[in-house]
Amino acid sequence: MTDNCDTESDGSCPFPQGRFDGPAEFQQWIRLALHGAAEQGLRELILCDRDFRDWPLGEREVLEALNAWASAGGPSSGRSPRKCIVLAGSFEFLRARHPRFVQWRTRWDHIIECRLLGTRNASDIPSAIWAPGWCLQRLDVERSRGTATTDARHGLVLHEHLREWIASRSRPGFPATILGL
Repeated sequence: MTDNCDTESDGSCPFPQGRFDGPAEFQQWIRLALHGAAEQGLRELILCDRDFRDWPLGEREVLEALNAWASAGGPSSGRSPRKCIVLAGSFEFLRARHPRFVQWRTRWDHIIECRLLGTRNASDIPSAIWAPGWCLQRLDVERSRGTATTDARHGLVLHEHLREWIASRSRPGFPATILGL
C-alpha cells in the first residue's frame, strides 16, 4: 500500500490516527474518515462490517461526505473513477434503518459494489475501513475499540485480508434495484 494520505498545511493527515474507544468515538472517526476520503480524492474505499449496525451511514453529514467523495471522480473531473466495495454479513439492518444510505447506494450504483459475506460466525467478519494510505479497524466490536493508522504494513495486511474475503468468501448482495415481474 502506498501512502496516499496528503498532509494538511500544518503537516497533519486529515484522517484520525491512533486508538479509539467507545461507540461515540468510533462513529466520529467514521465521519472524519469519509470526509477525509472526499477531501483527499481517494479513488478506492472498502467498508466492511457484519451488519453496519453501529455505523452512522444514515446521517446527512456522512451522506454529504459520501456524495462529495463519489462525485469527485466523474469523467469531467479529470480524476480516476471511484470505487467503493461494501462487505457485510447481512444488509438487512442497512435496508431497514438507513433509507438515506439505500438511496445513495442506488444513485451511485455504478461505483458501489456490495457483497454479502458467507461465514458461519458473524464475529469473524472484520469491522474496518480501508483506503489507500489509511485504515481503521475495530478490534473489539462489542466495546467499539480499535485503531486507525497510516502505517503501510498494517494497511497492506488489512487490504490483503479484505481482498481474500472478497475473492473467496463473498457474493454479490444488496442490489441497487430489485427487478420483478
